Amino acid sequence: MSRFLVAITVSLIAVSCSKNSESDDLSQAQACLDNVPLGDYSAADACLPMVKDYTSQQAMILRCSIIITSGGLMEDQIDKAYNAFTDSSQTNKTAAYMAALSLYYPTIDDGYTKALQAQPYCNATGINGYKYLASLIVSGTFMSKVAGSIDITDPTAAQTAITNLVNDCVTTPTPSCTNNIASLGSSVTTLAQSYCSTSGADANVCTQVNSAVSAAGDDPSTVGKAMLCYLNHTTYSPTDGLCH
Repeated sequence: MSRFLVAITVSLIAVSCSKNSESDDLSQAQACLDNVPLGDYSAADACLPMVKDYTSQQAMILRCSIIITSGGLMEDQIDKAYNAFTDSSQTNKTAAYMAALSLYYPTIDDGYTKALQAQPYCNATGINGYKYLASLIVSGTFMSKVAGSIDITDPTAAQTAITNLVNDCVTTPTPSCTNNIASLGSSVTTLAQSYCSTSGADANVCTQVNSAVSAAGDDPSTVGKAMLCYLNHTTYSPTDGLCH
């Protein structure tokens, strides 16, 4: 399990639960998650039944963390995402960062399903850090599902993927995109309302996020299209629904 998830989860799991049985079950789930071997993502699946009956903040944190881990996100992938975001040679850092956080285990389609499954639990924690991570994961997995695998070691790959996504989602929409674009838009809106509304938010990510929401309004599919426009270093026009 990643240091990021462990640090937040352990600190909050330490808070006493209202019932001893819940406390015991959450402690067992935490221990199960802590002992998932690096690369053995499916081992996290065994941890989920331990928290299925609980709706406390601690239970939501664990549900979020377990599902994300089972989809392939562990410490090594978070390190790659950070390196992509700080790599000055990347031609599209935000897109590369999102793509690096894609869930892909056991397949990209399964990873996308798990990203969508985890997001409500991550949001239910009420913690901006979890909302931020979940939104980026859904966005990145959407990109990888529709555009295909993105090699973030290639500084131009993320930008190429965004260009292709604009073609497939905005200019000449294809079913593979239109069937899933709303998930991107919903994630972008969540980012704008949570992480990007805080004083310490990263301007590189949030300038594009806030611009997309401002230009597109409330419709998730439209917000998703607008986000792709801004990721492609263009603007979105609600008049014709295109990037300019």
